[in-house]
Amino acid sequence: MPSVKEIYEFIDSFAPYSTACDWDNTGISVGDAEKQVSKIVFALDITSEVVEFSKHEKADLIITHHPLIFKPIKNVLSDSITYTLVNSGIAHISAHTNFDMAKEGVNTVLCKKLSLNIKKSITNDDICLYICNTEKTISLDDFVSSVKEKLGGTVRFNSVKKPVNTVAVCSGAGAEYLAEAKENCADVFLTGDGSHHDFLDADEMGIALVCAGHFETENPAVDLLIKKISEKFNVACVKCPQTTPIKTI
Repeated sequence: MPSVKEIYEFIDSFAPYSTACDWDNTGISVGDAEKQVSKIVFALDITSEVVEFSKHEKADLIITHHPLIFKPIKNVLSDSITYTLVNSGIAHISAHTNFDMAKEGVNTVLCKKLSLNIKKSITNDDICLYICNTEKTISLDDFVSSVKEKLGGTVRFNSVKKPVNTVAVCSGAGAEYLAEAKENCADVFLTGDGSHHDFLDADEMGIALVCAGHFETENPAVDLLIKKISEKFNVACVKCPQTTPIKTI
């Protein structure tokens, strides 16, 4: 059986932790690095439900995209996820912005799922932006319909009436890269989250901002982690059933 450390080092081989953003807190967050692992639970986010699912599955390790401890904490109380995880004896690894930046990672999975052809990637100075082409020039409405069909969830966008051929992509919370998308001549910038003011800025720039959901743009990459780790190690891999916490009416 591999150890937690060996699994961490394998992730590091295809998504180097040295490439993670300075503000990120990714890697091993809980547990014994030498612990032997026979079963892993995978999820996008680590929640109380994921921990309980992992306990029920008798897992030794949880691997998520998003970190467990993202901001400084002042205490670890009995009703917290961290406390429950530590007492369960289950270790935790996250692969966050390092997996976003990876040559075969979150954003490449998203581009493939949306049938976009990657022209170049901009992954430096805390920027993670992929510039892609559609298979053929299409209308914005058809592009948005395709995104909704392939990712599900709710898609928000501003209606810039122009054909779509060049698409900038950044999974999750990427609206801060709107200017970089425009600089790279994108007709559309596809990301997960965007604010009211981001859409106003996009209108002024003449670029369509398409926000397809943080969960929806990142969750497909969890399957890639499962595939890579199950092919490398003789361990049981289980994906925890998880949906976006955002509800709409």
